[in-house]
Amino acid sequence: MILEIFGFTAAGGLLTWTYLDRAGVSDSAKIQRIANNCGINVKEDGKVRTIQLLKKRRISGGMEYVYRLPLGLSFDDVRAKQAHLEDGLNHKRGILDLTVDDLKTIRIGGDLIPQIKTLLAGKKHRKEIVMDYDGTLRIRVYAAPMPSLVAFDDRTIDACGKAGGWLICVGETREGTVFHDFDQIPHMVVAGTTRYGKSVFLKNVITTLVTTKAKDARFTLLDLKGGLAFSRFRDLRQVETVAKDVDESLAALTKVHEEIKRRQREFLAKGYEDITEANLKQRHFIVIDEGAELASAGETNTELKRKKAQCEHIVAEIARIGGGLGYRLIYCTQYPTADTLPRQAKQNSNARVCFRLETDVASRVVLDETGAESLPLIKGRAIYRTDRKLIVQTPYIENAFIDRTIRPHIVIKAREETAPNVGEPTKENREARRYTLDIS
Repeated sequence: MILEIFGFTAAGGLLTWTYLDRAGVSDSAKIQRIANNCGINVKEDGKVRTIQLLKKRRISGGMEYVYRLPLGLSFDDVRAKQAHLEDGLNHKRGILDLTVDDLKTIRIGGDLIPQIKTLLAGKKHRKEIVMDYDGTLRIRVYAAPMPSLVAFDDRTIDACGKAGGWLICVGETREGTVFHDFDQIPHMVVAGTTRYGKSVFLKNVITTLVTTKAKDARFTLLDLKGGLAFSRFRDLRQVETVAKDVDESLAALTKVHEEIKRRQREFLAKGYEDITEANLKQRHFIVIDEGAELASAGETNTELKRKKAQCEHIVAEIARIGGGLGYRLIYCTQYPTADTLPRQAKQNSNARVCFRLETDVASRVVLDETGAESLPLIKGRAIYRTDRKLIVQTPYIENAFIDRTIRPHIVIKAREETAPNVGEPTKENREARRYTLDIS
């Protein structure tokens, strides 16, 4: 049969046969060779030692290999070489990279071209690896990549609603759908380079909770990119305000802060420890898109710096004491640094959704470890970290679907317009105040 293929390709000039993997080298052996060749090794007693295979097992969609790390190597040392391992597993030695097992599937006497095309099509998928460490190095090799698009539709919302709690769909992993419950983990940090899924994810969250918790969800939305991302939500009965700049953000945050302090006093007077004991169903979500615009560090305008510092203080207060009182902070930024991601917001947000970032330094700011800089250039691909880390493909929601879904919750609002001063309005401001109907 092999000779027949040789003759066919030579005569037709259609294929070039360059390699037949007769050795049948397994992925586990390849991983060890690649590891040694790219420097995942140490010298001990004059010998070079690399990772050592302990066991392997089949998993859904691939294989898991468990290795022992030699003393002196860390998981970070291995993770830094992930691209070397993945590229090595996908290395082709020829144009037509077929094995003996592949050839056994070809039917003698049949039309060879369609059969060979079918075989080659099956090899177009690139193998992907996922690594973690629990005392041993676990490398999961998947024969095909994760889906690059997961649709957000009515079934997504239904799944969240039927499960109960304050659930939203984070995305799909290789093991199934992952949900986040904001009553279990109240605050969340979302980060990632622009155009890779942050704003879409926030729209997923808002659309889901407006639909599944229509009577109990409230939102204060801060869209520091000019208000465009959240503009379609501004007329929802659940939305208190959509702030577009620092002045509007400070006004909105001040109002939330006053509510929190008032509720704190009420709980204290009645002996309630938290929102659950008080048996209050309502939850108030403060969603900040592009929180870096509120960072006071580096601001040269004295007055603007003061306002930003006030915003930072209130955000820290929400993160520190808001969770038990029914307030949920979702803080989002595309420029994660020690200055743009407030310490209290990070420390009190035990959920992180991190899309691709430019550097390992930015990844460490958000996740306390590298990894986000190595995510593939796929919109919606993210790392979801709570007490464990998962690679997820977050759902993509279309604006037309959002508009159709939230339409029943839109109301005509009386919108109060004032000068952008924050705090107790002056007499002139009170006289200038007016009400308009906002039906746009």
